[in-house]
Amino acid sequence: MLAPIAGLTGRSLVLLAITLLALVALVPTVNGYVMQQQRLSTLRAQVAQQEREVEGLEAQVARWEDPTFVSAQARERLLFAYPGETQYRLTDSSGAEVPQTTQAAQAEQRAKTAWFGTMWDSLVAASQAAPPEDPADKQGP
Repeated sequence: MLAPIAGLTGRSLVLLAITLLALVALVPTVNGYVMQQQRLSTLRAQVAQQEREVEGLEAQVARWEDPTFVSAQARERLLFAYPGETQYRLTDSSGAEVPQTTQAAQAEQRAKTAWFGTMWDSLVAASQAAPPEDPADKQGP
């Protein structure tokens, strides 16, 4: 039989061992449950965000079903005109067309810039950057 150790009887030692064994068995399960709940809440947030995006896209599709909206977009984007209408286009002093909006101007500028021009500008900017200071140089002897 087991001898009492520091006031613990055999029954209390067995009970303590069973409790520890139960904790060892349950902790990973509870940990897995908590992680699954966190993942579930993350996925629910993603689903809610995607549902909002779908609603926005459906609203955009509904706008395209309106003939007035389609006509306005054709006039703005493709410069369409009804028969008998006269269109006027703004140009600057060099004869280049003036964009109607700042977004159109930015899109035009991006279209003009070739990828290799952007890369070259990046290389030039990187070559002019100051090198990071070495902390070892600041320490004195």
